[in-house]
Amino acid sequence: MARIFDLVVMTDWSARSSLSPARETADSIWIGADGVGGPEPPRYFRGRAAAIGWLADRLATEAAAGRRVLAGFDFPFGWPRGAAARVAGRAEGLAVWAWLAREIEDAPDNRNDRWRVAERLNACWDGVGPFWGRPAAAPHPGVPTKGRARHGAHPPERRHVEVRIARAQPVWKLFTTGSVGSQTLLGLPALERLRRAPGLAGRVAVWPFETGWAAGAAPVVLAEIYPSMLDGAVRAVRRPDEILDRAQVRALASAYAALDAAGGLAPLFGPPPGLDPAALAEAEREEAWILGLEGREALSAALAGR
Repeated sequence: MARIFDLVVMTDWSARSSLSPARETADSIWIGADGVGGPEPPRYFRGRAAAIGWLADRLATEAAAGRRVLAGFDFPFGWPRGAAARVAGRAEGLAVWAWLAREIEDAPDNRNDRWRVAERLNACWDGVGPFWGRPAAAPHPGVPTKGRARHGAHPPERRHVEVRIARAQPVWKLFTTGSVGSQTLLGLPALERLRRAPGLAGRVAVWPFETGWAAGAAPVVLAEIYPSMLDGAVRAVRRPDEILDRAQVRALASAYAALDAAGGLAPLFGPPPGLDPAALAEAEREEAWILGLEGREALSAALAGR
């Protein structure tokens, strides 16, 4: 089977509320790339606006040249079933992207109002929650500081995909160790702007929301990734003293690109095995899925063979 992408770009996102240090550091935005031209040195970005600006330019350039790109991002592309309809009026993940793009304010210096938006989101449900976790000093009491303070009829705690990888954090957790909810609140509106950027509008498809359970034919395909699922493979190629985030985007870009070069990437876009038809439809329409979750061994082997 032939290669389906010319370039693989992997992004490690950040929900920092101020610019990252000028010196390269962890818990910032890192972007790795690999493909037919070989691996590229990972790039470090101090802010989300700069990262999305670079991605928009690079992806538009690749698309204009007739090259296909897989762009992966390490935050959930959707919320658990039922949440999209309650918030955005349609049981569609992309409806949430559009809603957040209208509501979230995220400045070029990383200042943002995600706590205010999370408080507004919690008001969509009776009781307290489902979003939780904030700095104690943040003046938004509608977002409880502890998960156990939540109560009421809320959506499921986890998406179908997170049931299969228990170490993944639920999207409702916004703060403290391992949280991914804030990255999602700030990442989805950024991707909504990216897919509509000059040179990209009409050339971007989101897996699986727009492609179904296939890679599709769009010049640029956006997909959710989970770097920790390849921890062992990343450790094996991580260089001494290399920042983990840097090693992850470098390794993941190489793993997906190598598997693609070997003709083994296309099957990873297929429907996850073992899901009943209702769950499969919910994942495809509103929850999303982690690309390669069922292909971890193949990805690890492809990376080891580079």
